[in-house]
Amino acid sequence: MAGEIEQADIRALTHVLGHDEQGLFGRNTIGSIIAPRSLNIIAAIGDSTVEQMHLDSGVYRNRSAYNHFFIGNALAGNPVARAYNFGKSGERTDQTLARLSAALATDAGVLYISEGINSIAQAPYTHAVSGATVAADQVGAQAFADTLTKVDAALAKGMRVIVVLCHGAANYTAAQIKQLVIYNAALRRLAELRPNVWLLDAPSILHDPSTTPNSLAFRTGYMRTGEATLVHESATGAYFVGKLFAGVLRNILRLLPRNSVDGSNQRVNGLQLVNNPLFNATSGNAGTMGAGGSLASGTSALPFEWNFRRVTGDSTTTFTVGVEPNAEGNGNDVVITYNVTTAGGGVRINQDLAGTSPNGDYWPPGTMLQAFGKTTVIAGATGLASVQPMIEMNGTLNGVSTTQVTHALLNDTSHGLYPSTEGFSMDHASEVLTVPAYSARAYLSFRALELVCATAGTGTVRVNMPQLAVRSTLIM
Repeated sequence: MAGEIEQADIRALTHVLGHDEQGLFGRNTIGSIIAPRSLNIIAAIGDSTVEQMHLDSGVYRNRSAYNHFFIGNALAGNPVARAYNFGKSGERTDQTLARLSAALATDAGVLYISEGINSIAQAPYTHAVSGATVAADQVGAQAFADTLTKVDAALAKGMRVIVVLCHGAANYTAAQIKQLVIYNAALRRLAELRPNVWLLDAPSILHDPSTTPNSLAFRTGYMRTGEATLVHESATGAYFVGKLFAGVLRNILRLLPRNSVDGSNQRVNGLQLVNNPLFNATSGNAGTMGAGGSLASGTSALPFEWNFRRVTGDSTTTFTVGVEPNAEGNGNDVVITYNVTTAGGGVRINQDLAGTSPNGDYWPPGTMLQAFGKTTVIAGATGLASVQPMIEMNGTLNGVSTTQVTHALLNDTSHGLYPSTEGFSMDHASEVLTVPAYSARAYLSFRALELVCATAGTGTVRVNMPQLAVRSTLIM
């Protein structure tokens, strides 16, 4: 009897986990599936729609605000602990297979796939693996077969899979649009028949309702201009696809409480290098207000230790600084109301550490740093291209003055705006930035807020719980 009950419990458990006693679909043992992989670590593979998650291909320090991946992560509460970028611009679904083994060899628990645009655009072509000619009227089926290979390989490793439906390009012909429909229809069916596969329906957000079987149109402002054709998301399109992606991430990933810090975790402890992360305005070393700034009505003092100023090169922006209790009880919010008159203007909140003792003692070479923080944009804010924390450091490396930066969500003045029609909150994280072997360190600058407008604009932004974290090396 006891044995029967025990076996029943095992059957119930394995049913919930989605595999049987022999392992997931008979491929792996339960232990090998569960132990090594975290669902909060993602390996992303595909074409330029993956590569452009970061703005510095091959370096991967600066996260893009005109790609939905990290916007979705920020809107979801920042659950992605690590993201590997295996994207390459211009590649077809058969060519991206060359990097599949590397993606699967990571510690990622989720494989993210975004591809198909180039396969349809380049057909006919010679398949990079089989050597067969892929005809233009068969490319939808072949592209799906390539993507399916990636999906099944990831499932065999016990991973979960996110596949982005292909949105195509504005210059697609009617014949190419048909292949796009074939490819996406197969992906939809795949998600019905395979467990642990999620779809991100980017076309439903990006495509204009006027799209027809003979022409593919995108919503106004949702795609980047200045390229040969409309094919990549602007900050506007990335935001709205990112909202949808945030829902997918919440469904798969655990929420990680990394954007939380208490008042005792300050520079002196060496694990979080900004002072006054809760924006106390009643005790400590006084903050500094730069040109163009003023205190908001009802605010008696700046948060101690912090500097408030215009961004570099801006001489006309005006702004007010207020301090209010956070609605969720997480210390105080700094409330910035901005009035930017020229493109590239904006507001910065920062603390800087010199490279010499005593502050230089907190960031010796080899220190792993990561920026965190929460920003809330109030509905009606206009002109915003970038609202994020970031890190900048400078020192002498191999005899040369060398600056390194990492941005949580970087945009410039030519790749679109965040929407003004709604408010939103983002839990930010930058990439980890390791202090190089500087022979002399000049400065380490942490910006709790780097607000930049691409056009003239006004609005209100709240900043909460910024931190310059020293990442633990006890576990990697």
